[in-house]
Amino acid sequence: MFIPNEFVNQWYITLGNEGNRRHMYYYFATSERNPSKDPIVFWTNGGPGCSGMNAIVYFHGPFKIEDDQDYMINGVKVNLNPFRWTKVSNLVVMDSPIGTGFSYADNSECYETDDSKTIADLYAFVLKWFHEYPEFLSNPLYITGCSYGGAYVPTLSVKIVKGIEEGVKPNLNFKGYSVGNELTDYDILLESKVPFAHRMGLISDKLYEDLRISCQGNYWNSIHPDCLRKMEAFKKNTGGINVEHVLLPHCHVDMGMSRSTRYAEERFQMYDGCEENGYEVECVGTNDIGVSENANAYQHVREIYCYVEVAGRWKRCTDELKYRYEKISLIQHHLNLTLKGYRAFIYSGDHDMTAPYIGTLEWIRRLNYTELESWRPWFVGPQIAGYTVQYEHNLLFATFKGAGHTAAEFTPRESLVAFQRWIDGADNL
Repeated sequence: MFIPNEFVNQWYITLGNEGNRRHMYYYFATSERNPSKDPIVFWTNGGPGCSGMNAIVYFHGPFKIEDDQDYMINGVKVNLNPFRWTKVSNLVVMDSPIGTGFSYADNSECYETDDSKTIADLYAFVLKWFHEYPEFLSNPLYITGCSYGGAYVPTLSVKIVKGIEEGVKPNLNFKGYSVGNELTDYDILLESKVPFAHRMGLISDKLYEDLRISCQGNYWNSIHPDCLRKMEAFKKNTGGINVEHVLLPHCHVDMGMSRSTRYAEERFQMYDGCEENGYEVECVGTNDIGVSENANAYQHVREIYCYVEVAGRWKRCTDELKYRYEKISLIQHHLNLTLKGYRAFIYSGDHDMTAPYIGTLEWIRRLNYTELESWRPWFVGPQIAGYTVQYEHNLLFATFKGAGHTAAEFTPRESLVAFQRWIDGADNL
């Protein structure tokens, strides 16, 4: 099966002025349902430094890479993704920040960046993209992402809303946003890891009670000697766990968030396999992939070669960005957006320890919104797909049962169903 050229576009939008030009790579696939009416969904990955192409070939894009451990010999093979979000929406995926994936800059100093610069580039990209594609200006616009994208999505959404209120052209038809397994508040995220580990059976009841009493809920920043000792025991119990999905081997690809450059360098080390131990384990080693000329791949994936010359070989997540991290809390952004009537869908894979779902529920609780429908299961067919809570002010939360840090990667069918229900206007799943 082949997707014709008129349905897919991958190219660059250039930002900045001469001497400081930044070239942001994007992949655009139109909806297979009704492209002139269906929503335009912009997607940015996290990391920072994880390519948007992850979404195209691993999450909810048009293609899925075949599980072939001999890809370096046989070339990467892809199939049409049966659970692609382009069945119901137009999809624009960006490589952001500059230096991620195929995005590049004329000046290497542009690879020294932070949240503010990244958001400024994303906003400029969105405006220029609609100048390039004015026929989609009337379509509903949604901003989406995952992981560290939780820092980008609501901030970019606030910037878009401010531009609309100030009359910035082109006039965008912004309707809402969605983030999965997101960073919203650093402290809440970190403090949720201990109770999450207890719920997952990774630490004993006694150790959890000792931690709760000695740390008083401040597990990671406490200076109390007893708390520090108990946290050492916690780290010994959980140090070998794959935090992206607590049920998978540690060699599964890491795509998490970091608080420092050193930690980022450690987290972005991908593993091509596991040590030989006499047992068969399922590993994913996909950090550094090119598509060979003899690969059984679609033309659009083979066209990646066009960008290798200028941007270098594609990496799923790069460790070459010099990113300045800040301790952030974006709860106020979510509050401001939802109080203005914009729709929000917040979701979590329930086996992710990088950004545990209980941390997400905690920052949502701090919005002080009334629950219109309390915790209940949601279904795909006869099967429970997860659990959901509906709040006032167009805020919807859901878990994906059995999913890790990137829900669409682990539960693709359920992710498409939930996305379609929400994007088509449902208040709940």
